[in-house]
Amino acid sequence: MKFFDKLNLRRFAKVATVAAVSGSIFFGGTDVVSADSAGMNAFREAYLGQRADVRIVDQDLSLISPNFHLDIDSKAQVNANGVLLMSGELAWTYTNLKRNYSTNNQIPFFIQQDGNNEMKLYVRRLGRWSYMQLPGLPAGIAALWKSTDNSMLRNNLDAVKDVELLKDTADMRVMKVTLDGKKIAAVLEKNAEGSFANISDEKFRDQQREVFTRWMTAIRDNDITFSWTVNKPDWETVTAAFDLTDIMRAYSRYVLDQAAAGEITLTDEERDLLDAMGYYAELKSYTTYISPKKEVYVQVPSDLVGAPENDNSLDDIFYEMTTVVQR
Repeated sequence: MKFFDKLNLRRFAKVATVAAVSGSIFFGGTDVVSADSAGMNAFREAYLGQRADVRIVDQDLSLISPNFHLDIDSKAQVNANGVLLMSGELAWTYTNLKRNYSTNNQIPFFIQQDGNNEMKLYVRRLGRWSYMQLPGLPAGIAALWKSTDNSMLRNNLDAVKDVELLKDTADMRVMKVTLDGKKIAAVLEKNAEGSFANISDEKFRDQQREVFTRWMTAIRDNDITFSWTVNKPDWETVTAAFDLTDIMRAYSRYVLDQAAAGEITLTDEERDLLDAMGYYAELKSYTTYISPKKEVYVQVPSDLVGAPENDNSLDDIFYEMTTVVQR
């Protein structure tokens, strides 16, 4: 089975989407944080003080390696009714050092999901939109991201392992937060069950689970740190910056180990890309929160109506990313 086949790229797209929506989806658990420290108490006060029925963010996700730069620039919105909308552009530059050529391109995209339904990923290529279905982001995760329920917010604190209070003034609080990888993986696995249950094709579901398990192995073995800035006294988030490099490298190395053991097959180009991602690349996410005013709400493009389904969208994009176009 090839790593960059259609089914595995679907799972990769879902994981990238989850990261792009907001790092705060990683909060989860079943118990109230018991640690008693100035940093943890400061975090608890700010997190429990959040109140917003609609949350809107500007989100930048960057993957940088010696010969590859992928940037996802987007605006995401989660409504009180669980509807997720995301609009943005995927841009890349790729250099094949052995064949001495580079490619670069920009692809507009739009994501739409209602509740636990499948997620639709729209991409605009050659002047027109098409879409493909992805297993949906579980509504439980979206609810964690935008919930105003105090009991749910308290239950989400258990994945927080440590908090360092960097700055605390009358107007602003800045914290460095460490999330427990094992607890994050457990929460994501639990929330993913509903998504897998919606996949009727057994073979497709099993392959999706296989790739998802690789990601969970990488997350389980790595704590995640991020910096979080909130304003006071309303506790609205200003920025959140995640470094997801360790998880991305662990995942890439795991796939390379599977290839070395003969469990999967990789082309030379795929192997080179994963080698760069596993040892030299960096994956970082930067989120800026926007006050939810009507004029900044994410708008559904009018020309999405009637867009055809293209199950090969991600294959087409990857081919463009790594292939010289003869003109």
